[in-house]
Amino acid sequence: MSPRVTYVKQQLVAKGFDKAVVNALFNDKRLRFYTIKTVTYKQPSWDIITKKLTSDTLVQNGRNYLVSHSAIFEKTERDYGVPQEILAGIIAIETDFGKNNGNYITFNALYSRMRQWSATRWKGQAEQVIALVTYCLEARIDCFSIKGSYAGALGIVQFMPNSLLAYGVDGDKNGTINLFEPEDAIPSAANFLIRHGWNDDQHKAITRYYGSSVGYPDIVLAYASLVKN
Repeated sequence: MSPRVTYVKQQLVAKGFDKAVVNALFNDKRLRFYTIKTVTYKQPSWDIITKKLTSDTLVQNGRNYLVSHSAIFEKTERDYGVPQEILAGIIAIETDFGKNNGNYITFNALYSRMRQWSATRWKGQAEQVIALVTYCLEARIDCFSIKGSYAGALGIVQFMPNSLLAYGVDGDKNGTINLFEPEDAIPSAANFLIRHGWNDDQHKAITRYYGSSVGYPDIVLAYASLVKN
């Protein structure tokens, strides 16, 4: 057995999960590799993304989305102080309002990256696997039922599993955080921004959301301005 898989199993058992349940997950016939070629990172073309998001169609789509989910957007803005247009901008750029959440089985994507990444980087992916399994077992969700990006981001706001555990909000109070539902995803994104310094530096908070100050923060801010006008 891979020492990396052993590490993940040990960490999950140490968190209190049943060893047999953990073993069954990693012995499931649905577990498979996505090769490095399949999940290769592609540098975003910010010019193309900007042109698409600032088109009349996408701006109107944002306005329509705000209207369709006005109750949760307005409540989130009241509770967190993050303008709803900013949150709409994040959802627009991340998943085109939930149309492109990703088609990779999240568990398989993270498992593959953990197994295939270098000796200096695999442990970060292992922590994401641990976070995802923790979420699934606690929420009693089939780990193989969740699909997301090649990198393991999931939901309409594309949280990594560790962010889901740390910043996810049960907006509809049904006992489960479901980032594929606006009622949970929208306040979760706002919570992330607030916890990463939104009130002090909006640009920096959005940078932390994506992980880079290049392109993404300026596009979100520009889109939010267009949607509001």
